[in-house]
Amino acid sequence: MSANAVTGQPPLEPGPASAAPAAGSGAASAVQIFLLGCGLISLALLIAYLFVCVWPSTFTQETTGAEDSKVTFLFTTVSFEVSADVRLLLMVMLAGGLGSFIHTATSFGDFVGNQKLSRSWLWWYILKPFIGMALAVVFYLVIRGGFLSAGAEAGKLNVYGIAALAGLAGMFSKQATDKLSEVFDAMFRTATANGDAKRKDDLGNPTPALLELGPTSIALATPNSLVNLKGSGFVRDSVARVNGKSRETAFVDAGQLTVKLLAEDVASAGALEVVVFNPPPGGGVSTPLEIKVAPAAAEAGAATGDAASSEAHVDGCDVQILAATPDEALPAAQGGVA
Repeated sequence: MSANAVTGQPPLEPGPASAAPAAGSGAASAVQIFLLGCGLISLALLIAYLFVCVWPSTFTQETTGAEDSKVTFLFTTVSFEVSADVRLLLMVMLAGGLGSFIHTATSFGDFVGNQKLSRSWLWWYILKPFIGMALAVVFYLVIRGGFLSAGAEAGKLNVYGIAALAGLAGMFSKQATDKLSEVFDAMFRTATANGDAKRKDDLGNPTPALLELGPTSIALATPNSLVNLKGSGFVRDSVARVNGKSRETAFVDAGQLTVKLLAEDVASAGALEVVVFNPPPGGGVSTPLEIKVAPAAAEAGAATGDAASSEAHVDGCDVQILAATPDEALPAAQGGVA
């Protein structure tokens, strides 16, 4: 779910906004888009309201951080007492959720506006604000425990600064997690064939291998031609490319795909180069195979064989027949046996 990613998904997330939804995933329906949009709006209003409720309006520099205060839940009379530290932690979570909502809503609007929203990204939009909350909490704990004095009290912290940084952590959670991943991958790099590779739970897509296809030849201008691709390493997001252009691809299993050729593919005689592409993470492009596009007459001649074709155009004296003469054009027979 970068649309400028979000690559379709800013890179805001789901890849480039110009990219079509991955094969096999399908575009989100109007009902799904409507429900998701309403859900995001409701979640944003709820987070904003709760943020106002827990905002420490009574914080002063003299607050010790050990004092309790009441927080009223929603529009009810239900309330509970929290310490200044707990209130600050709740505020960080909600600020992270609001920041992540900005990222999510921007991506959602970009993809819906470009009619490129794939339903396989719907859960990304649902979970993103909660991911932002969790990341903001981690960020807060790191800042509070690693960069501030261990004895720093909640009341002596700059709540505006903490809330702003938590919101930024939620808004840029993708960049933050990518950078943390880069740092820790370098710090805790494992040897080749260890880690995920050893446990066989790597989430990356394999490199596809295209071993055969059928049919290997198609008559010129044949409409709606289907080609079966066989090999290994195919995934649901695998896409067949014909002469470098993606075509509608149906996933059968890890060893078989079906691709539908367009009219432009069989509009002229020649050879079509077919490859299979698996998207990141991992993935790659298979080695190419060719499909021949030839006139129907040429294919019929090839089916009957060159020998049969030659015999049909040679007379009894092994002289090639250039043009057949109809019977009515022959001269009348003369002589003969009585």
